[in-house]
Amino acid sequence: MTSTDLPHYLGSLDWDLIRAFTAVMQTGNLTRAAGLLRTTQPTVGRQIRRLEAIVGEVLFDRTASGLRPTAQAAALFERAEALDRAVTQFMTSLSATPAGVSGTVRITASQILGIHVLPVIIAPLLATHPDLEIELLVSDVVDNLLRRDADIAVRFAPPDQPDLITRRLGAVSLGLYASRAYLERTGRGVPLVPADLLGHRAIGEEEGSRAVAFGRQYQVPLRKSDVGFRSASLPAQSAAIRAGIGIGPMLVHLAQRDETLVRILPDITVATLPLWLVAHDDLPRSARLRAVFDHLAAALKPIVD
Repeated sequence: MTSTDLPHYLGSLDWDLIRAFTAVMQTGNLTRAAGLLRTTQPTVGRQIRRLEAIVGEVLFDRTASGLRPTAQAAALFERAEALDRAVTQFMTSLSATPAGVSGTVRITASQILGIHVLPVIIAPLLATHPDLEIELLVSDVVDNLLRRDADIAVRFAPPDQPDLITRRLGAVSLGLYASRAYLERTGRGVPLVPADLLGHRAIGEEEGSRAVAFGRQYQVPLRKSDVGFRSASLPAQSAAIRAGIGIGPMLVHLAQRDETLVRILPDITVATLPLWLVAHDDLPRSARLRAVFDHLAAALKPIVD
């Protein structure tokens, strides 16, 4: 059976099977999925096996680190999640609670995302839900969602804590950039091959080790002293590039919108950072958390590869 065949079976499907499938996809673990659904791990396991029997294919590979979705599971997930949202919205509409999303949601994100990406994304969400309040915690320190330091996190690394709902949105790319003013001032033109980077001032992180490692990868003998501007802050590195200090890494999504910047060696990706959306397991039971989580998941898709 293919994902396009599934709607013909919905009339006879047990809704609990779809809920179990969605929970396992979100948590990657039968035990955490059971906690999310307030049931037992064996029950969720049986529901997944029943759904696999209906689909006619294995949906999860059993590994030592948990359940890894197959390609068929990934294809079905978007549709199953949409059904889950639709049913949740329907059940909410049956309650006596007035419609609308209100209250405070705390979001934590890295500096580069919190400063340059999320405010633009959050603006239309707040316009749609005027009673919603957002607290944005901008830090490269990973906040603890289990301690409720925040409700939702946008991260470049998966969480190492259990009992959290996670979704990998894709990966963002970093490329090398310089300002047109810097290139004009140096009079050396745009570097066309990695060796042309020699003699340019590099911009990098505090220790400069990533720039040195990048040079080693492309047979360019860069030293720490060649990294003439160093900062642990990606926004500070980006500001230095825009200020014409030298050549350095920037998020492609942000840099390509700035006409004052030139991409250096466009065929080379400096790094790819996986983008994760993480939430406390209260997510399914909170209308405001679900509204913010779903909005961020949709709005962040254009920035990932």
